[in-house]
Amino acid sequence: MPREALIRPVAVAELGEIMHRIIAVRAAAYEPWNGPRSPEQRRDEAARWLEKIADRVRPAIFVAVDGDCVVGYVWGYEEDPRCFSISHIGVLPERGRRGIGRALLKQCESLSRDRGYEVVSTSTYDHFSGMRDLLLQEGYAISGITKEESAGHQNARLELTKPL
Repeated sequence: MPREALIRPVAVAELGEIMHRIIAVRAAAYEPWNGPRSPEQRRDEAARWLEKIADRVRPAIFVAVDGDCVVGYVWGYEEDPRCFSISHIGVLPERGRRGIGRALLKQCESLSRDRGYEVVSTSTYDHFSGMRDLLLQEGYAISGITKEESAGHQNARLELTKPL
């Protein structure tokens, strides 16, 4: 676990309070691809995420915190009775490559084992090379590739799974 960040679960009761901090990390982490996000766009995204999480079966959210600052997050849910799906993971760019993403990933895997799942699944785009490489290093295998177009660019979306 990274020395500079504490990984902790987010209780459902605190989701509304902490979601804007999670979205701030997401906006910073994905800004090179998505462009800057206005406060209104961040508010709208936070509301959409709260709805998505509420609609999922057995969701789990973890944050990496340094003092009062959220520096990373991960959330996932039960895809089916044997598979936990990691939906989103992100770390502030200035805190990257310090083990925070790996610690968040391992926390989801541990929770998945504790809940009795047999497999963890996730997806990422091939151009997110840091995430792709981390997943492959941690034993995830590419189970599918789809081509998607976004902002006029072709992107390879990698589906990955890891047996527990």
